[in-house]
Amino acid sequence: MEKLIQTYSGEGKLIFADNEAAAVNYSIAEFQNFVPDGMGGQLPTTQDRRGRVSHAEGHPDWHPIMSLHPGPLTLVLSDGRKLKVILTTSQGSVQGTGDFF
Repeated sequence: MEKLIQTYSGEGKLIFADNEAAAVNYSIAEFQNFVPDGMGGQLPTTQDRRGRVSHAEGHPDWHPIMSLHPGPLTLVLSDGRKLKVILTTSQGSVQGTGDFF
């Protein structure tokens, strides 16, 4: 079972491996995963972060070459926090690879 615990959205930037950056709009959902504790309750396990990024200006789809090199990329949120993400579709779906840093 998973439970939505937080959403993040705003304007940020996506930093590629060559340190080039693209201005993006982002919407990231943070989920807490749970497993049964054997006594009728639930125990928290891992957290999962996934969502969408789109170009702040221009065409919303990413270049097809991104399917060959989907990341990890660094998403910088408007508050300065960073999240490593992998681009999972050319329409901008992303999956977080860890925690914010």
